[in-house]
Amino acid sequence: MNDDFKRVIRENEPRLVRIARHYAGPNDWQDLMQEITISLWKGLPGFEGRASLSTWIYRVAVNTALQYVRKRSISTEPLDAEPVDSTDVDDQMALLERFLASLDPVNRAVLLLDLEGLSREEVSDVLGISAGAVAVRMTRLKQHFSDNFMEEA
Repeated sequence: MNDDFKRVIRENEPRLVRIARHYAGPNDWQDLMQEITISLWKGLPGFEGRASLSTWIYRVAVNTALQYVRKRSISTEPLDAEPVDSTDVDDQMALLERFLASLDPVNRAVLLLDLEGLSREEVSDVLGISAGAVAVRMTRLKQHFSDNFMEEA
């Protein structure tokens, strides 16, 4: 069990850190990362393989992050967004960060999991919503981004 757990953490650490940073922010992400790690440690013996291991890991990480947000009452209020018209990678990352910060926790999870390359079905499994609901949320997220974060042409 101990070696399996170490392997799971080692192989998934970058994505777990990304989730922790997006939900807890620059000052508290390490606390959330610790909570995610503890949740994985507690849950791994009960993993039954009904979903892929990576889907299960995402589910545990995102659910832990959502609980963390609720417990800590971390603000999910939208930030004031200025339209950005730049091809600079740093500006694009800053824009993405601002967009993510403007989203409620569930929509943030949908987008983050999509950015991680999960299919609609995998996002559905992780979040416990239908694949159709994931598709609708992604369409609305794209529209929200276009309406609020892109400069008018």
